[in-house]
Amino acid sequence: MTKTNKPGNSVNLYWVTTDDHDEDWFILARTGRMAESYHIQYEGYEPGDARAELILRAATDPIPGLIPRHAQLEDLQVVGFEILNPDPNGRCVRRNGRTFLEGHLESMVTELRDDAQEALGQGRPSGTARRRKN
Repeated sequence: MTKTNKPGNSVNLYWVTTDDHDEDWFILARTGRMAESYHIQYEGYEPGDARAELILRAATDPIPGLIPRHAQLEDLQVVGFEILNPDPNGRCVRRNGRTFLEGHLESMVTELRDDAQEALGQGRPSGTARRRKN
């Protein structure tokens, strides 16, 4: 059930992904499980398909609004993200040297480029995370 966030309620920021990476994006939620469940229901995935990675723990002054919900670019700016591409068909943001790309083909291409650069000993220039091996 969606509830309005009130002062004193903790809200965390999660990066929620699926194996197909079609709809990866940030979810504001109280727990990782809540973020995963919201993503599954909203995007139409099967239970167990989404994985939430905690990006930021609750601030003392939480972002107002309904919880859980997708983070908007304005929410991300408030907590220190740099907006690299505001296009709704491929939003891209960066924080602390890590780049996050909305779940589209571009994100996989960028990750593969980083994999290749890392294999050559040149690090991960786009700051993508290394994909977990199953």
